[in-house]
Formats: sequence, structure tokens, C-alpha cells
Amino acid sequence: MRIPLRKVVCAALILVAAAAGSLRAQGESGASCLIIPPSARANGMGQTFVAISDDATGIWWNPGGLAFVSKTVDIMYSQLVPELASDVKYAYFAGTSKIEGLGTIGASLIYLGYGDWEARDPNNNYLGQYSSWEAAPTLSGAVQVIKGLGVGVNVKFVYIDLAPAEATVEKQAGRGHSVAVDAGALYKVPEFSIGGFAVSHLNLGLCLSNLGPSITFINTDQAASLPRNARLGFAYSPYVTEIGALTVAAEVNRPLVEFDRSPTYHFGAEFSYIDLIAVRAGYMHDKDGNIMDPTYGMGFSLKRVRLDWASVPQAKELGRVQRWSIGVTF
Repeated sequence: MRIPLRKVVCAALILVAAAAGSLRAQGESGASCLIIPPSARANGMGQTFVAISDDATGIWWNPGGLAFVSKTVDIMYSQLVPELASDVKYAYFAGTSKIEGLGTIGASLIYLGYGDWEARDPNNNYLGQYSSWEAAPTLSGAVQVIKGLGVGVNVKFVYIDLAPAEATVEKQAGRGHSVAVDAGALYKVPEFSIGGFAVSHLNLGLCLSNLGPSITFINTDQAASLPRNARLGFAYSPYVTEIGALTVAAEVNRPLVEFDRSPTYHFGAEFSYIDLIAVRAGYMHDKDGNIMDPTYGMGFSLKRVRLDWASVPQAKELGRVQRWSIGVTF
């Protein structure tokens, strides 16, 4: 039989909610592809990257950080819920380029595929298969307004295709679209002293994400708010030498859709050795998503290429998710 569009939407949200506890903290928002954090490096550090944002995935984390980024490309791929549906897949592609005298420009594409569904008529006759998916191409720009302070803006176009007309009770295609804006700032704090102790390599980051109109599928009763969100955090490197570096970071993630939802808290650390290998660990505290678990990961670099891996928690009933990403600096 035909599937009510509401059921298609709910099924899609449930699949992703199992993999991203932060989705629950976003309430009944739509466009799930916008809230799955890219970068295995950031995921291994407890999803703390708003004050680091030093590669192309900064388009998602904090476009303000792109003001300090040159030419980079980053790709991430993940099966979100392999224990429930192996064909639910997420992919992220991003690239940046520096324009001397102007700033940094970037572009990214988020793709979230929900796999294949069967379409049947009211007599349960098989009509074929269809695929449900979401995509969000994004354009980004960032400048350094004063020494150490970068600001950036993203414009993203959100497309959702959940079901064709013949597969819904309403006999209307389950498709929607919207436009959203992100704005972020990253400040590299100048060196200062506290009680004779010099403090350097301290960053502060702030990003407001997914500011835009709701997505309407068939009518306003089936509209879904975008997952509007605010992230605030810091990153500090107390140990930086030619041999290695240690970075610690923390941030708070506040949904701006349902204000009765609790913020999520993220903590992470990374130790890199001679720009060759990095080990990472972190912790996520998501009360509404019932996720209070560690994250961990590793990274390997060879000249201009970086390969990263991370293990992140899902809902309590499911196993951990492995995330892989690769980055290239030109």
C-alpha cells in the first residue's frame, strides 16, 4: 500500500537518530543531513572543532576558521546505522582555496541516502523501488577582519526527496527544499601571561548554523524547521614543539529550535607526533539523546595527505559507528 508521507519522514528521522544522538536534541527539525558532523578527526575529539576549524570541514564547523585555511580538500564517508540498515549512507565533500588580498572561498556537498523503499498500490501490487535522500550544497567565504580574527558565512541549499507521488497516500511527491545561512567567527587570542605563565595557542570559536525558513513537503502542517543551532567553544595547545603538539578543546552545542531541550557538551584532546601520527580521545554528554560516552580516533599523515578514523557512540541499544575521512593540503 502507499506510505503516508509522515511515516516516511519519521522512518528517515529514526534511522539517523540512531546514529546521531545530537539529532534528538534538535527536536522535530528536518534536514537531518545538516546535523551529522563531518571530519573523523573532529569526531574522535568528542566532536569539538568550532575553535579549531583548520581544514575544509570548517565549512560545517565554523566558517570563520576558513580565514586561516589555504587550499584543502576533505572527504568523509560513513554507514550510519549498519546494524539496522546497511544502505543508509552519509558522504561529505569539501574544498577551500585562498585568494590573496581577499580571503578564503569554499564549497561543500553533504549527501545522506536513506536507501531503497518499495512502492505499492492500494491493492498491494508492487510498483517498483525508489530511493530517499537529502543533499545540501554549500558555498562559503571567510576573511580576516583584524589580525587573529576570522569571520565567515555559508549559504546552503537544502534538498530533500523522500518519496515519489505514487508512494504516498497524499499522492504528492514527498519533496522539499529550503535555503539556510551559517555565520561564524574564530579568534586566535594573542599571547598573554597569567601569574608569570605565558598562555599562547588559544582559540575561541562561535558559530550559528542553519538559519533559514522551514521545509514544507505538501502543506504547512507537514513543515519541518531547520536544525538551527549555536556552538561555542575553545581550543588550547599547551604543548607545541617540533616533535609534537597537544591540543585540548571543549564546546557547548545549543539547539535553537526547541529551547526546552538541553545543550550538549563536548570535550576532546589530540596529541600529534612529528606531523606523522595523531591519537585522539573525547567525551560527549547529550542528556536528551541519552549519550554520555567517550569517543576516540587516530590519524596518519604522509606529506600532504591525511587519513583519519574515529569511533563514536550511537543510541545505547546500538554499537559504535566508525567514521573515516581523508584530507589533502595543496
